[in-house]
Amino acid sequence: MATHFTLSLSPSKPFKNSTFFTKNPSLHFKKPLSVTSFQSPPAAAAAAAVQTFWQWLSDQDVVSAKTPARPGLVPQGLGLVAQRDISRNEVVLEIPKKLWINPDVVAASEIGNVCGGVKPWISVALFLIREKLKEDSTWRPYLDVLPESTNSTIFWWVGFGFHCFGVFLLN
Repeated sequence: MATHFTLSLSPSKPFKNSTFFTKNPSLHFKKPLSVTSFQSPPAAAAAAAVQTFWQWLSDQDVVSAKTPARPGLVPQGLGLVAQRDISRNEVVLEIPKKLWINPDVVAASEIGNVCGGVKPWISVALFLIREKLKEDSTWRPYLDVLPESTNSTIFWWVGFGFHCFGVFLLN
């Protein structure tokens, strides 16, 4: 799901009761700062992949007709759109452990024996690459909705942090 952040700071309108800023903030953006978590695939291809993924989730008993949200393409990318008001603390989706992709799943897979000595996140990355290359992967519906590229904040270059100094994104 895409996450859209917009930040606009102005010395004439400081945040009241904020512990993040001093009385005279020194960082100002002339235009809002906008960060999108991934680039969306073309809408038609994405819509078909999303429907297949949603059906796969239904087959796995993750979603049902009673699920309060449905997948949707929004301006920021792929996300969930509420179909009704969602109460505070209401569970929208629960992903059962059998659908987690973690080092235990990798260890039990056909590449598990060669991933024993690598860091857990590397073994998961190798597993995802391997499964992406397999046309008959049981994970195919999930893999097909993942973005091909990302500009997530974890990939920002170090120098960008100096542009955000004092901004809550770095905390």
